[in-house]
Amino acid sequence: MVTNQISNRQSLVQIYKAASSDIISSLSGDTFSFALSLMLLHTTHSAISFGLEAVIYPIVGILFVVPISNLVDRHDHKSLILISKAITLVALAGYSWVVFRVADRLLVSMMIVAIFGINDKVVGTTYTASVHELVNDTHLKPLATIEQAASSAVQLGSPLLAALLYAGIGFRGILVLELAGQAVVLGIAMTMHFYPLPKSSAMGNSDSQLAAFKVGLTYIHDHAVLWFIVQLSVWINLLFSAVNVGLSYMMVQVLKLGNVRLGWVSSSFALGMLVGSLMLLKLANFRNLIQAILRLVCGFGLSYLGIGSLLSAKLGPNTITLGLMVLGIVTGVFLAWINTPMGVYMQSTVPTQVMGRVSGTLTTLSALAMPLGTLLYSWLFQHVAGSLLFLVTGALLIGLAGFFSHRPYPVTSVQPSKPIS
Repeated sequence: MVTNQISNRQSLVQIYKAASSDIISSLSGDTFSFALSLMLLHTTHSAISFGLEAVIYPIVGILFVVPISNLVDRHDHKSLILISKAITLVALAGYSWVVFRVADRLLVSMMIVAIFGINDKVVGTTYTASVHELVNDTHLKPLATIEQAASSAVQLGSPLLAALLYAGIGFRGILVLELAGQAVVLGIAMTMHFYPLPKSSAMGNSDSQLAAFKVGLTYIHDHAVLWFIVQLSVWINLLFSAVNVGLSYMMVQVLKLGNVRLGWVSSSFALGMLVGSLMLLKLANFRNLIQAILRLVCGFGLSYLGIGSLLSAKLGPNTITLGLMVLGIVTGVFLAWINTPMGVYMQSTVPTQVMGRVSGTLTTLSALAMPLGTLLYSWLFQHVAGSLLFLVTGALLIGLAGFFSHRPYPVTSVQPSKPIS
């Protein structure tokens, strides 16, 4: 892997800008998404309202994974990011003008979420492929963990903030805040400096879209650890739909705990991810990435069992809310400890020339299960006891870890000593 001679000081400046962008983007975007879900939930009275993004984003990713992945590996990264963010800003302005002038708010909301999904896919894939243009190898792990910590810190307060703002200034006011946030993020992106790496045709830059994209698929298939990450991510995304859809539906529609308590519980997951990310900054790299992740998945499953047990108990509203917050923190820690090391491993091993196709494939394949999981759990939580569903899901996660633990994988650390050339 060829890298630029980016100084430590330059890397730190880039980390500061990236973290600032993440904080503003997450604060405005998460507040908007949560408020949008509340608006649609109160309009449609359906659990699918809180799973709209979870359904649309993966579908968009599947439909556009080939052209977007190839686009990222063939064009200037900064230009792609700026154009995508500008399109998002214009589309949001159009949505703000239209949404209160149409009868079918769900349909127009699905359209803006789809546009957001396409542009987020471009920005996310481009950013992943350009990390080596922003920082040197020494700062890969700090960049990943600080960004995760920054996003988690914002997510900690954004659900509660969204609930309060929704009650105070309404959905119209939140739209104005989201427009301002998107504009600031675009401005930060303009100031970021990318240090382009030498272009190489060694990784299959074919004129054919499918032939070029096949390079990424072949690379994943030929590397056991990446293939393991894809398989595990598919299952985790499928089963995590129980939290994305079910917990919101249970608290608002079944237990009648209200939006504010839901905001507190949703924030606890972000607090857990923040704590987990900060701990990762101090912890040594995992000596055996796969075995460590499988143990963490077992812990992840135990937290689901705890949620199911709590929901089945006859407790008061405050006790249930406090218990769910504690379990949310635990679940968030496990999420951070599972996701961040896998991301650092990919950045440390995959050649930059094919990173767009590999990361695009990984994120799309791992998200394939999200629409199915969201639709499945949306139906299940309206027909089956929620506590039972969480108990069964927790047992499935533990069984999943046991299944993968009996398959042969190479002993792999998070950051191999030598990058692939």
